[in-house]
Amino acid sequence: MTDVSVPPVDLRRRGDAKLQVSRIAADLIWQNGLAATRGEDIAAAAGISTRTLWRYFRSKESCVEPVLLQSSRRFTAVLAAWPQQESIDEYLGRAAEPGAVAYSPDDIRAMRMVSLGFEEPSLRSAWLMVCDEAEQQNRELFARRLGLPAEAAEVRRIAAAVAGAVRALNDALSLDFLATGREPMAADVLEQLGTALREASGGRIGPAAEA
Repeated sequence: MTDVSVPPVDLRRRGDAKLQVSRIAADLIWQNGLAATRGEDIAAAAGISTRTLWRYFRSKESCVEPVLLQSSRRFTAVLAAWPQQESIDEYLGRAAEPGAVAYSPDDIRAMRMVSLGFEEPSLRSAWLMVCDEAEQQNRELFARRLGLPAEAAEVRRIAAAVAGAVRALNDALSLDFLATGREPMAADVLEQLGTALREASGGRIGPAAEA
């Protein structure tokens, strides 16, 4: 087994500490495979007891969720910063930075877990849990743009459809990067995001919101 040990993680700090454990778990699972990675291995590499690990994570697969959440938040943050008075095309065209996307180490860890999820249902489930959280956040955003309650059936339907389209985009970007090592152009990724949002919502989400 590859040694990815680090100084003991203090999980009492929760937030960042859970992310540290998640990085260790993702690295171990990628290097050794899901079946060969035990909770005991993750705990040992993090410098904590197995009992402590299970106090903060419900399973070894759930250990990777904080890393996956870091990746999921990329698109959520883009949509959250979208001004009401602009269309999606205006906003993304202005927000696009020149050059390729710069994937962080956590982005790459997340893409690895996404790719493994196609062969490991429990890892896929962890990814879907994270995507569901993003869907709930985007529901509030879409409700404001549509002038409807967040619990309205139309808002729920649109949020679910957009979440599926964005998840598919994330999946495709992950698989392509791991197969080629090529980082896509930032403008192309944002264009794909805008297309996914418009098509999944039937054009309801995309125009500037009415004053």
